[in-house]
Amino acid sequence: MWADLAHATAQSVPDTAVAAVADTLDYLCLAQLYLRDNPLLERPLTPADLKPRPAGHWGVCPPVNRVLAALGPLQKTVPDTHDVLVLHGAGHAGPSALAHAYLTGRLGAAHPELTHSAAGLHTLVTGFPHHFGGEITPLIPGQPHTGGQLGPALAIAQGSVLDAPHRLAVALIGDGECETGTTAAAWLAARALAGTGRHGTVLPVVLLNGQKMGGPSLLSTLTRPELDAYFTGLGHRPAYSDGHSIADLRRALADALDAARPLGTPGPGSVLVLTLDKGHGAPGRVAGRPIAGTPAVHKTPLPRPAQCQEQFTALERWLTSYQPGRLLTADGRPRTPLLPALPTARRAQTALEPPRGCIAASTHVAEAATDATFPQAIPAVLRARAGQGLFRVFSPDELASNRIDLTDDYGRPLPWVVEILSEEICHAWAQGYTETGRHALIVGYEAFAPITASLIQQQLKHRALRRHAQLGPLPSIVHLLTSLGWHNTYTHQNPALISALLATGDPTVHVLTPADPARTAAALTFALRKLERCTLVIAGKHPPPQHPLDTLDEELRHGIARWPHLSHPDPGEPDLVLASAGDLPAERLTTLARRLRTEHPHLRLRYIHVHDLTALAEASTRPLALTEKAFTEHFGNRAPVILATTGYPADVHALLGTRHPGARLTVLGYRDPGRPLTQAQLLAHCRLDDDSLWQLATHTALLPTEATAS
Repeated sequence: MWADLAHATAQSVPDTAVAAVADTLDYLCLAQLYLRDNPLLERPLTPADLKPRPAGHWGVCPPVNRVLAALGPLQKTVPDTHDVLVLHGAGHAGPSALAHAYLTGRLGAAHPELTHSAAGLHTLVTGFPHHFGGEITPLIPGQPHTGGQLGPALAIAQGSVLDAPHRLAVALIGDGECETGTTAAAWLAARALAGTGRHGTVLPVVLLNGQKMGGPSLLSTLTRPELDAYFTGLGHRPAYSDGHSIADLRRALADALDAARPLGTPGPGSVLVLTLDKGHGAPGRVAGRPIAGTPAVHKTPLPRPAQCQEQFTALERWLTSYQPGRLLTADGRPRTPLLPALPTARRAQTALEPPRGCIAASTHVAEAATDATFPQAIPAVLRARAGQGLFRVFSPDELASNRIDLTDDYGRPLPWVVEILSEEICHAWAQGYTETGRHALIVGYEAFAPITASLIQQQLKHRALRRHAQLGPLPSIVHLLTSLGWHNTYTHQNPALISALLATGDPTVHVLTPADPARTAAALTFALRKLERCTLVIAGKHPPPQHPLDTLDEELRHGIARWPHLSHPDPGEPDLVLASAGDLPAERLTTLARRLRTEHPHLRLRYIHVHDLTALAEASTRPLALTEKAFTEHFGNRAPVILATTGYPADVHALLGTRHPGARLTVLGYRDPGRPLTQAQLLAHCRLDDDSLWQLATHTALLPTEATAS
């Protein structure tokens, strides 16, 4: 279908229209970088028309602009039942995205001050980069770019077309980006998707412009035969264009779409390689300084034209060469010859319905899993969720190790399960899947999940900007972290992803620390039903003891609950508070609590389980943060508190912030031993063994020990 559309529009839309759109995009990019007045050059340019300190990136814009222009006729004719996504690997093309959104009218539809008018054009030009920022973000309508980190664009595009045979995703990938591990893995990763369902099509477009920020790209050092061998070896048949001729670029695009296959289809795919030089159109040399073909084109090739006469003259010649009056009318509208090549606004994606009954559904799941182990409870939850449709599990080849059996009767992975030995690819696939409105779960080892910390943080920024733009909610980002360090070898001990995400302060971050498999099943059910969150579920695969579920509703609703079966009934100030966050901490502290209640029956002991670490945060800083009154009701005013967490103690101290109880609080958790230890030795090192806990509790609560009693 996509190739047919490309060939049909090549006949119906003249190359001159596409070339005019490309020129207009180039001009508007330059205008945004340099002009603060006189956006159509309706009078002679003066230094007063220029921004005193131009900012932004020019280098990537010309190649991107030609691709956007070439795609325009195809996008214009796509039926309502299909859609085309353009994902930018480099966020630096902010001027291109803004210019394109302005020309198509999408920018004005979302921001009335930027409609097609003289004032709208003036605001577009003068507002850069302060109005929307200099990078591509969701504040620019129609831009699914998902973060500022180089590398994941191709894999995100792949994730966006999974289970979406109606979708074409065009991934614009810089040649410097091809040097990243995530991009390098994504080419081969597509093979892991064979036989996993009906998917859409991904067209990678490599912008082989020859330059990274600081010098030549590695890809640009390959000869054409070497490039052919490289891409063919990756499983993609290359089509080339230098971009100088729009007709040649459109032919190459049609050829690439001819060879493109739906993701997961056997046989080679295709890739379009655009070799237009970086910063095309920039002056060759100004004031004795070489510009074209050098790293100078990466940002603003002429850094001080308002102050330097030679630079001003070069910029004036450069801007006027586009003849903006032939491209745009005096009131800022694209002229008639451009219109056949400009896509029109598409209908918005249907908003997801807010979930209902999350707590009731999660509690029901937990009750059904009361006596189940982790290997029994978790696969049951995931199979049930998959039965509801449009759900995927991604894992870096660790499901069997994590005791999560998601195979059929013949031992084959279920079609909605994909494993590949790359945490970054798993995250990027899940990101593309969830950003297009579907639900996903990533399952992995706790120790290696921090590999994706930067990618998750970038996605959190993307989502924050979506909320700022008042876009609808999306399915949550959900990670199940298991094979915890408490039961693992030294090199497999690292709970740092918890720390990294809590440190962002993002209010959508939740860290669930269920006490047993039934609660883990409830936590997963809850996390997958909720929208617009980022949830880590931390749970060991080894069998911990089960605990009564009578407080589960409160744990899910408020993130914390007092366990009455281990607490003294006196509602007043306790003598000692024990608080657990996680299954191993709950196992350790409930053992301590039972011994205390046996040997010191008059001790006013209060037992708290923290199901969501963010409940401990300072009041009003996070959605579940306890009020001051609720915090006191749980932890008292003067009582000593022993809190055990599955991660680093520093996470708890940081969350508590200004309401930290001070010296009356002892936080126990993972401490790096610096060498391999047995599990028993690790517990002792972290003061979570029976003897250490007993000594700490009796000393903290000033209880008589056997020695003092005798």
